[in-house]
Amino acid sequence: RLRRGGGGRVQMASWRPLPGEEDEREEDEPPSPRRGHAHEESGGGGGSARLLAVALVAFFLGGAAYAAFGDRIPRIGAAGPPPSTSPPPRTPSPEDVDEPVRLTSTMIRGVRFAPAGVNLSSRACPPFSMDPDRATRARLDQRPLTAAVALAMQTALPLGNASWCSVSACSTSAPLRIFHMTDVCVHNDDFFLLSDRDTEPVTLVDDWYASPKHHKTYKRTIREVRSEAGIPGQQVWLKDSWMITSPKFRFGHGNIFHAILEEIGWLGRATTCGKIATAPDMNYILLPRRHLLGRSPTGRLWEIAAEGASSYYMPKEQNHSICFRRLHFDTTLEPVASAASEASCAHVGALHAKPPEWPGWPAAREKVFPGFDEIVSRARVRVGLAPEHGDIGGRYATPRVTVVHRLKNRRLLNIEYVAWILRDEGFHVTVVSLECLPLEAQLALVSNSSTLLGVHGAGMTLGHALPPDALVIELRTAPCTEEARGIPYQMRHHSRIIPAPAVAVMPNASCPPPWKYNKREYDAVVDIDAVLRTIYEKDPIAIASRRPRPWWMLGKPRPVRRRLGAGGGGRRPAVVIEMAWAGQ
Repeated sequence: RLRRGGGGRVQMASWRPLPGEEDEREEDEPPSPRRGHAHEESGGGGGSARLLAVALVAFFLGGAAYAAFGDRIPRIGAAGPPPSTSPPPRTPSPEDVDEPVRLTSTMIRGVRFAPAGVNLSSRACPPFSMDPDRATRARLDQRPLTAAVALAMQTALPLGNASWCSVSACSTSAPLRIFHMTDVCVHNDDFFLLSDRDTEPVTLVDDWYASPKHHKTYKRTIREVRSEAGIPGQQVWLKDSWMITSPKFRFGHGNIFHAILEEIGWLGRATTCGKIATAPDMNYILLPRRHLLGRSPTGRLWEIAAEGASSYYMPKEQNHSICFRRLHFDTTLEPVASAASEASCAHVGALHAKPPEWPGWPAAREKVFPGFDEIVSRARVRVGLAPEHGDIGGRYATPRVTVVHRLKNRRLLNIEYVAWILRDEGFHVTVVSLECLPLEAQLALVSNSSTLLGVHGAGMTLGHALPPDALVIELRTAPCTEEARGIPYQMRHHSRIIPAPAVAVMPNASCPPPWKYNKREYDAVVDIDAVLRTIYEKDPIAIASRRPRPWWMLGKPRPVRRRLGAGGGGRRPAVVIEMAWAGQ
């Protein structure tokens, strides 16, 4: 940014994030030093003189105001309650209703734009008719399960029966075990099972969360007690089914890439292993003692996955124990380390002739949350589409290309040419600004595409919502990168990374250039020729409909490498010949 300084000289100021703007650093981009203070060239001192003059004027005005109204200003230590430093609690209003998700769009010159009000020259989202973060959605936030909250929702009385326990073990990349317990109490870091004996505590879980370099650890133990008198504090009993789970949140709760692949994947593995149904009457407790969900991408995905079930975290309590009638608990302890807790669980389970009645568990396979694909299906239903989103190759006659149009940074500099040329090819083109849509609408729109086209960023992570046979084209701001031969975002083999044309951005660059050239601050130039060739080669609808290639694409040479070996059993080395035309 440039501005005029004293003496008419131009001064350079560093970039500053807007208030409330989140850091969108990518998972493969190392953290950078915080930028903030302005760097100014020597410019005659005009700026300092102005600041001094403003300070003096403010000082004299403040003195005059105090002389006129000083008797009305409360003194420190005066009688009366101190002013509140926190906003008053928000009371629900009649407008706080869970209104249906609306996906609006407009058609401009044969190209559809979503949401309505966005066009190719937009720099900001249009006024919202609803919050894109779905702030008013019921049970979106994660609440603390304190003693006061538990007492307010106390729904069960102690039975005096012995607890029951069982373990589901699954073979995954990491050992996963689900403890299913009835009549169990939790006091801070200890779980208490009602048994016929008293035992020493044994480790139930010993794990960590947050960044691998700066992670935070937690440990929980389990022990048997003869009666409820052995459980510390006042007991508060809750009915219904509860599940305590421990996703890692390795890169925070605002990274949608890791939310899809890890946190939501973790919930899917745990519920599948334990045959646990996701339903609105289920209650989830995340093991870390802090707020991790809410309006973040992980929180919104979690709310869809849990079908609106309530989510909590448990602060430490000294005078109360929270007891659950039915509780699932997941742990990743190694088999040797978990042997003691599993033996304690087996002893308590053997005290019963048969397992107690547990409504809804074990759940049928169709009621268990399988993973991210189920989130996409539920998002489609909320928008009004059919839940099925299988292969798209035979569903439409025209390729459906969705172009991600970012409004803040990493814009497509030649997006007008991209949109109109794709339209002229006869494709169904939708230009979408994902940041202007609620998450359900984003997932539904992307899931109805045969090709997703956009620059490297968080929006491309939603390519996981595409049909299985769809195509992902990821654009880069540099002419070539070391990743140009990889698979974007670990998605699928129907994908391609297309760098920017070197002649347009960096004619003298050698390949591959350093990663720093592909910064998030840079805008992108689209290689339209490479995009069209990729669509004709890999888009499932273009392949199924056998759409003929345009004449200009057929007339361009396509190099083919053929290896000619020595004839007649000779030992001459093979020769690689570059043929000028395909098929020669």
